[in-house]
Amino acid sequence: MQPIGESMSINRLVDIGKSALFTAQQAITVAGHNIANVNTPGFSRQRVSLAENRPENGSPGQIGTGVHAESIRRSYDSFIEGQLLASRERLGEFTASSNALARLEPLFGDANNQGIGAGLNEFFGAFQDVATNPNDLSARTVLLSKATALAGRFNQSAADLTAAQEFLDRQVGQTITDVNRLTSQIANLNTEIARAESTGQQANDLRDARGVELANLGELIEISSIEDATGQLTVFAGRGHILVDKERTYQLVAVQDLSNNGLLDVQYDAGAGPTTSVAPVIQSGRLKGLLDVRDQTIPTLRTSLDTLASEVTTQVNQQHRLGFGLDGSTNQDFFAPTGTTASTIAVSLANARQIAASSTAVGVPGNSANALALAGLRSRDIASFGNVTFQEYYSTIAGSFGSTAQGADGNLKAQDILHAQLTSHRAAVSGVSLDEELANLLQHQRSFDAASRMIVVADELFQTILSLKR
Repeated sequence: MQPIGESMSINRLVDIGKSALFTAQQAITVAGHNIANVNTPGFSRQRVSLAENRPENGSPGQIGTGVHAESIRRSYDSFIEGQLLASRERLGEFTASSNALARLEPLFGDANNQGIGAGLNEFFGAFQDVATNPNDLSARTVLLSKATALAGRFNQSAADLTAAQEFLDRQVGQTITDVNRLTSQIANLNTEIARAESTGQQANDLRDARGVELANLGELIEISSIEDATGQLTVFAGRGHILVDKERTYQLVAVQDLSNNGLLDVQYDAGAGPTTSVAPVIQSGRLKGLLDVRDQTIPTLRTSLDTLASEVTTQVNQQHRLGFGLDGSTNQDFFAPTGTTASTIAVSLANARQIAASSTAVGVPGNSANALALAGLRSRDIASFGNVTFQEYYSTIAGSFGSTAQGADGNLKAQDILHAQLTSHRAAVSGVSLDEELANLLQHQRSFDAASRMIVVADELFQTILSLKR
């Protein structure tokens, strides 16, 4: 028989080799998992933490028993992740507002002589042509055509504003749906993470998946979160409204606001009692950008265009009523007196002979004093505009919008740069380096080969001992 001590020593060597073999195999698997997910959004590089097995008492001292994989943890920096989440919120806001404002830019198409500004110049220029030749019916017909075109440009601008507002309203509704979908997914992942980690495991991939959904949610609405001892998140929106409480979710709902032309209000459903509006406390995210343009920028533009249309109607009608047409008519409105908004402004005259170019009744050939006065409205300072002309007031509207659009684009570009920097920081901490992983694979492969050789050596020793006893 072989000595017990020799057998135990060889068995111990086999056990050590097996532990090294299995540990190297686990490390190779983790490195392969990292390589496989090098392009997976939100993936965090994983590392195997190794630890010595507990030694055994022996002579002349304790004898090691090998190695084991103590844990598999992801490379994660909560501070960087928090900064990235805040950046995603602002990026979502600036992207939404920049895209929404871009839809409004065609309203100011004066570069192609298609906008209201060009229409004003053509309209008052046509009055000047009538003043030059007041008895020329063709000039009068052109004037009516230019007036109709100007009114049409106002009407189209108002319609475009309404269409843009309705489009943004649909986007608000879709975003609310997306928020609720993401909160449901986060709640489900909370449950899976708690179940996995209750056994002492580290749910690395599930946590990465939840982080991706959290980032997607942050792009839509301002959020904050806290994690409990079980690994589950409680997610808050705005100023403290709970969206996710472990495995439970609370919904945002889209409710028509009759005080805001039936547009959707973002409300919070706590599950008991009436819903409450959270739109005023949303400080970032796509919803913020959409709501700002829908409820602030567009109404401001509409009010400004309505004011301009109203003054054009009022000023032209007041002066036109003082003159006489070729048919002797007087005290007639040029524009419909009820058309005091951009959407309702319309030409009232149907007959070019009714254009009141003369300051006197029929009988004084060539009188065009009233047409000259009407043409002069182009350069008249309007008190309700702050003593600026029609064209200057319109230029102020266009300039203010242009500044807003440029500011939104500037904010987006700056945020893109910051987000790229933060993404680079995250990649340095959590990203996968193929060169590093390939080096790790080679190292772990050598460890695996050495452990395999160790087991072969133990077997050879065992066979040698057996042969000695025969």
